[in-house]
Amino acid sequence: MEPLALLEPAYSFLGLFYEPMFIRRAALALLLLTPVSAAAGVLVVNQRLAFFADAVGHSVFAGVALALLLTLPERPVVMITGVIIGLIVVYLSRHSRLAADTVIGLVFSGAIALGLAIVSRNPGTAKGLSRFFLGDVLTLGDVEIALLAGLALLTVGFMLAFFNHLTLECLSPVLAHSRHPLKSRIAPYVFGMFLAIVVTVSVWTVGVLLVTALLVAPAAAGRNWAASAASMFWVAVVIALFSGQTGLYLSTLPQINTATGATVVLVAICIFVISFLSRRRG
Repeated sequence: MEPLALLEPAYSFLGLFYEPMFIRRAALALLLLTPVSAAAGVLVVNQRLAFFADAVGHSVFAGVALALLLTLPERPVVMITGVIIGLIVVYLSRHSRLAADTVIGLVFSGAIALGLAIVSRNPGTAKGLSRFFLGDVLTLGDVEIALLAGLALLTVGFMLAFFNHLTLECLSPVLAHSRHPLKSRIAPYVFGMFLAIVVTVSVWTVGVLLVTALLVAPAAAGRNWAASAASMFWVAVVIALFSGQTGLYLSTLPQINTATGATVVLVAICIFVISFLSRRRG
């Protein structure tokens, strides 16, 4: 069955709020992506891995350059590159004497250097990189939205299997290892792969420059308002959903007319500022 037929009920419902079809596609894409980014962002914030997410996001630069150089489809190459870099960071962090931020900095610099080397050798490839810096949710098609739906299902499975364990590791790694030794060994690698996939997919929407904020802002606001790990998760998801739809609506207003991805992130950051100020007053 074609993706359009599978998505037709969702498009019909969104037609109550949005008229052009490309706006409906963007709204559906944000409905699928923002909860995923919020769920991943909760673990990123709790484990203090924002720099890791940023490094994986910038690995897109090397992935796109490789895809353009080898004349291969960009998005599969970008995703594979992000997953490989994520696994390298996790492995070096766990099996070397270097601190995690040092490892991330080295891998991050290497990915950027590889991309620059490819672009400098083949200047024509630079033309294909610009759209990945800012992203454009308004250009996503049915196939990409179907992939986002698959990512949402993957996220549900990952959270059911690993969220509690990874949250416990943030509080007491020794206790987490004593309760689930096997899961403690594999969880960092599975999380690294999952986060790399979420980051590379998010780049399609908001671009490399804003992907970390999309992950971190709703989770950080949720942490300010929540009293437990579970409530932080659900507050972050609600904030992300609200930021996505509000940012889309504001970006389409003629008086504003800004990039959708940037507007979504700005809404999320504004909510974080409100949560920070309200917490301080409280």
